[in-house]
Amino acid sequence: LRGATQRKDISKRKMPVTIGVKWGKNAYDVEVDTSGVGLDLKTQLFSLTGVPPERIKVMGLKGGKQLTDDVKLSDCGLEDLASKKKKLMMMGSTAGIIKAPEKEITFVEDLPEDEQEAATMVNFSPGLTNLGNTCYMNATIQCLYAVPELRTILDEGPTAAGGGTPATAPAPGGGTALANATKDLFNEIKTSSAAVTPFRFLALLRQLFPQFAQVGQGGVYSQQDAEECWSSILQTLCREVPAIDDLFGLQLKMSLKNESTGETREEVKKEYNFKCNITINVNHLSEGFSVALDEEREYGGALFKGNNRVCKLPPWLNVQMVRFFWKMPGANDPSDATGQKAKILRAVTFPVLLDMYEHCTDEYKKELDPARAAKIKKEEADADARLKSDPQAQITAEVAAGTAEAANAALKEHETKEENTGAPDAEDAMDLDDVGFEPGTRPTGFYELHAVLTHKGRSADSGHYVAWTRNKDDSWTEYDDHQPNPKKLDDILALKGGGDHHMGYLLMYKAQYI
Repeated sequence: LRGATQRKDISKRKMPVTIGVKWGKNAYDVEVDTSGVGLDLKTQLFSLTGVPPERIKVMGLKGGKQLTDDVKLSDCGLEDLASKKKKLMMMGSTAGIIKAPEKEITFVEDLPEDEQEAATMVNFSPGLTNLGNTCYMNATIQCLYAVPELRTILDEGPTAAGGGTPATAPAPGGGTALANATKDLFNEIKTSSAAVTPFRFLALLRQLFPQFAQVGQGGVYSQQDAEECWSSILQTLCREVPAIDDLFGLQLKMSLKNESTGETREEVKKEYNFKCNITINVNHLSEGFSVALDEEREYGGALFKGNNRVCKLPPWLNVQMVRFFWKMPGANDPSDATGQKAKILRAVTFPVLLDMYEHCTDEYKKELDPARAAKIKKEEADADARLKSDPQAQITAEVAAGTAEAANAALKEHETKEENTGAPDAEDAMDLDDVGFEPGTRPTGFYELHAVLTHKGRSADSGHYVAWTRNKDDSWTEYDDHQPNPKKLDDILALKGGGDHHMGYLLMYKAQYI
């Protein structure tokens, strides 16, 4: 009886149907068990095509029937289609489902005009709105903002330890207010995607230093000297916050001698600008330093001559190119009883990498010597490492030596020296003289250029001031009031002067430590 029942069940089971399925340019012969449901067929097609079952759509079934997951395949007329050699058409994609963006897409042209610059410019930082001949202040702020250590110190909060503004100032105790206003303005620049309007900072600056509130004809605020603004802000911050004083304070040792009596005088003083005097013989920044460091003074009617030398270098060095001077009354115009401020247009080149060593005292040079020697050894080790990894080292050496024979000799000597002594790697070179010192704490006397404030025009109290600052990727940005413009290093080196275009007036250099 059991055997008869089994034969009866087998006779009821339908044989699989082979039917053609076309998917794009591909065609498949699929063996379908018609006792199943639509999901079974979709699963088979998934194994052949990689299209997930939920994306598969099959057309060509009997009566236009939809192949849903639970439809019985026996009701889809597959046997009849197979007997007539008709094919099913499959649709579906293996690509991932495109999801709608989580945030609405905003196109640049749909942004407010003052925010479009931030969306398209690499290294964007906003400019500052000119509030009426305030380019001198805007350029100063942009240069100071380029000092990340200054922003960090201000974020930590100014203290009263430095004494703030002197009691003789027009607004005693205003140093803390200026420090806080600078901090707030820096934070606004950091977070803004459009030009920042420094109303509060300007109002406080004019309250503390009324010379910046002078007005000219028609009641319009007068143009001011950016160096005066720079010194007023920076010296106030240095008095208010000792850490800022340490950041910018430069110590000079003055040594004078009276040739007649042999009497000598020495004095150590702190400065916040290192001056470059410009004469007819000055063509380079360092030459102007030497002129400015010479000193002549009278004491009790006796003339003392000598010079100044650096006895301590700061982390950030502010350089003033002394381009403005007072012409004596009546020098050009007999009716001029007060004199006037004139500008020196002479071209004076300035380096990207500045070495202050020659302008230091002998004692301070001795302090710098070990760090400078370690820096040179590290650079030599880095050069050796690059030579080893350069597959064209031979060609490089030939170019340097001038002949293939000399290059071969130089390389052979180098390899022999390496075998005998071993070339130090960069880390070893750093450790040679570093006992007892933390890396990155010893000054070398070398500085890198990071910001330039320029002036265009013939007088300090007219014309136009602009800031140029260096970005993290070594590109540069020009800040012409509210408008930031990307620039290259060649544009910066062209600011040496010699004409009526923009020329360097104040320079900011960052110290290199090892």
